[in-house]
Amino acid sequence: MTTLRSKVLSGLYWSGSARLLGQLFTWGVTLVVIRVLRPEDYGLLAMATVFVAFLTLMADIGLGQALVQVDRLDEDRVRQVFGAIIVVDCLLFLLQFGAAPLIADFFAEPRLTTILRALAATFLLAIFTSVPTALMSRELDFKRQSLIELGCAIIGSVTTLAMALLDYGVWALVGGMLVSHACRTIACNIVKPYLHWPRLSLEGVRGLILFGGQMTVSRLLWFIYSQADMFIAGKLLGKEALGMYSVAMHLASLPVQKISSLVNQVAFPAFARSRQDGAQTASYLLKAVRILSFFAFPTLWGMSATAPELVGVVLGAQWHGAVLPLQVLALVMPIRMISNFIPAATDGVGRADVGMKNLLLSNAVMLPAFALGSQWGLQGLCVAWLVASPVVFLLNLRSSLAALQMKVADVLKAMAKPALCALLMGGAILLGQWLPVEGMAWRLGLLIGIGTVAYLVSALLINKAVFAEILALRRT
Repeated sequence: MTTLRSKVLSGLYWSGSARLLGQLFTWGVTLVVIRVLRPEDYGLLAMATVFVAFLTLMADIGLGQALVQVDRLDEDRVRQVFGAIIVVDCLLFLLQFGAAPLIADFFAEPRLTTILRALAATFLLAIFTSVPTALMSRELDFKRQSLIELGCAIIGSVTTLAMALLDYGVWALVGGMLVSHACRTIACNIVKPYLHWPRLSLEGVRGLILFGGQMTVSRLLWFIYSQADMFIAGKLLGKEALGMYSVAMHLASLPVQKISSLVNQVAFPAFARSRQDGAQTASYLLKAVRILSFFAFPTLWGMSATAPELVGVVLGAQWHGAVLPLQVLALVMPIRMISNFIPAATDGVGRADVGMKNLLLSNAVMLPAFALGSQWGLQGLCVAWLVASPVVFLLNLRSSLAALQMKVADVLKAMAKPALCALLMGGAILLGQWLPVEGMAWRLGLLIGIGTVAYLVSALLINKAVFAEILALRRT
């Protein structure tokens, strides 16, 4: 138990540090590249990556995660999985290569054909990455994984910058992606080489195929769920309203994306290792919910309370229409962060079917809600989020916790104190709105200060125990 805890904490440290350094570097390079390249270069890549992103959801058909999750793993089984991955990724390569002219015709952009065919090579590179990555995750070897990701991000960014300065246009972006993928493939096979001969047989791996298939369906359903509001808003509300909404969604979901991707990368293999001990799984999950809630509620509800000032300072007066969507979306994002984390536990204990069914329910409820709400404009779309997402969260939470033999009340209790403290913080921020402060930036800074002090004082009075849990994370 101590060893697992140490590996999880070490994984969070290395993954978090590497992502922070990688993003700081890539963001800096991106700012330079944006000034060198033309908008149409980014537009071309965006057209291409829509199709690439969709096919990538089916790469390895979830078998990499199946290798992480399964109890016992022998060489013959790994060779069978490797063989299945070769077949699937080769088919995806051929599909993208062959469909490239059709996609180019759809967008009326002939240059897309060559771009899509070049990017199809990423599926061939993924063949030799999936198994080594899965084996490292299975061993909770996040240090080497994180260093690989950091190194590849830097090399890819430098390649993009160099090609942009040499006037390669959109090919600077494509080249950076391909070089990054190639470096990752080489590095993974140096650190955790797997170059065994594949076995093209599915005998004895039905369970892995079933689990991987469920994970793949879940990815596809998540893709639909995460893009449906944008598609519906673009179709029914027009490009101006979509622009306001998409920027608000980007700001509100930024903490969710960064924290969730980091935590889930470590949480899934950790839950897989503790799957035989239900009490330990429940303990890990509740502690994670308490700590996630401690940071999620004040950050996101604070964004909601300061939305007018935040939009005015960060985006400018022309983006005033994004204030309402940001206020509403930030209110519901804490429960979305928790709902994104729960599948790491159900998938880890081998119940990928639960996440798949939950996403089916999410699509069945949220898509009609988006379509109905959009009839009343941007405000109606926001109301759809505010009304429907808590209902979906509670229904999905119930089914997930039933699979883990846990009670919904336990998770809601873990969320309650941070939510109450954040509510008190929001009240303090609203009172601070009455203070006569000149200048939007000064006003935003004052409100953030008021909110921070109010939340910490409330937490010390109401939720003091979580401080000990957070401090305990430092002890490995």
